[in-house]
Amino acid sequence: MNKYLILIFLLSLFPAHTWGQSAVLESYIQEGLSANLSLKQQSYTIAKQQEALRQSKGLGKPTLSFDANYTVAVGGRKIDFPIGDLLNPVYDGLYQIQTMDPTAKSPLQLENQAVQFLPHNFHETKFSVAYPIFNSDLKYNRQIQTHLLESKSAEKASVEHELRYQITEAYLNYLRVLEAEKIWINAKTVLTELRRFNESLVKNNVATRDVVATADYELSKADNEIFKFKSQQNTARAYFNYLINKDLQSEVVADTALLRSSVSAYEAEQLIQQSLTNRPEFAALQAGQQAAETDVRRNAANSKLPDFYLGAQFGFQGFGYTFNKEQAFALAQVGLTYDIFDGGIRKSKTEEARIQAQALRNQTEQVQQQIALQVSSSWNELEAAQNSFRTAQIGLRAAEETFRIVNNKYRANQVLLLEFLDAQNRVTTAKLQQLLAWSEVLVKEAALRKAAGL
Repeated sequence: MNKYLILIFLLSLFPAHTWGQSAVLESYIQEGLSANLSLKQQSYTIAKQQEALRQSKGLGKPTLSFDANYTVAVGGRKIDFPIGDLLNPVYDGLYQIQTMDPTAKSPLQLENQAVQFLPHNFHETKFSVAYPIFNSDLKYNRQIQTHLLESKSAEKASVEHELRYQITEAYLNYLRVLEAEKIWINAKTVLTELRRFNESLVKNNVATRDVVATADYELSKADNEIFKFKSQQNTARAYFNYLINKDLQSEVVADTALLRSSVSAYEAEQLIQQSLTNRPEFAALQAGQQAAETDVRRNAANSKLPDFYLGAQFGFQGFGYTFNKEQAFALAQVGLTYDIFDGGIRKSKTEEARIQAQALRNQTEQVQQQIALQVSSSWNELEAAQNSFRTAQIGLRAAEETFRIVNNKYRANQVLLLEFLDAQNRVTTAKLQQLLAWSEVLVKEAALRKAAGL
């Protein structure tokens, strides 16, 4: 393959302006994002947090409940109530005054009672309404759950960002191996032509049979290299399919649309500033920090403000399972609760939340420094890779020019076969080095864009 075609191919693997312009590569990336098991787990976590947020919102709304129970009891504790001993003398006295007979007994005589603690044949059927008028916990808890949802979503975005890079890197590696195989196939074509030429030399008694044997040996080495790259293709394909959660032996489409465009120019300082905005890790840390700061405000509010609530019940209550006016009841409640002393628990919780917020602020600063270093290192590595590619280009041009001269001399019987083979091997090696150097440029560009959050 012409060296310029190789260069155009490798230059085009990533568009100059927008990462992932390739429809095939982007399709693979989307397939990987939708099928990745780790991302699915993250989706479940986000869904769970969304439900927690819905629950926190529901706690601030009125609740209406229905409750019905019927009680039958036998035995248990009893209390003696001497109503007869208490009231019978009173009734007797009134009766004696009425009859003017000091010895008369009232016809109304009460028996002492033994009251069973457990109610027998008793029911309560009611509706209950409860509404929290003011509760600082509910307000701040909704805010905390919202921040936690933002944090979980940012964590998922971070995993997606990393997976995009891994899929892209694996796809580049697969394309590199394919191109390396083509280089050796091209080298085998040259060696096949050499063998044919050497056979003609032997037939014309210009050379001995050893030149054909040497060509056969070089062909066998080329076949071995082609076999090794086919094996590497299988490995690269299996790893790529593993990342997108497909069968390891599934075919991978080599996108020929990647034969356009080139590597963009980047400014390290600009990328560092972009990374502080684009990297999802910062969004996760900031959301966590906001949740901790909200928890501080919640605990501070709890120490200053009481909770108010309204409640009401209406229904039926009484002995015998009947519904009538005698058993009907209704009640309303207005409540206020405030913890006067809790052993310092609220103060400790407030301090705990404040420490957590400070720890997250410190972690954010640390991550900012780490990512700035990561972007700077990736930028330097890309510059070094581009310089290595330029060196490989020069080496390939020199090797090709040398081979052109040696090839003409060999056909004119002016150089030895070993010199021809050495020149040809240098061309193959130089092509492979250029391929490796440019694929390294592309991988380093991918790493730089990942570090910058692009």
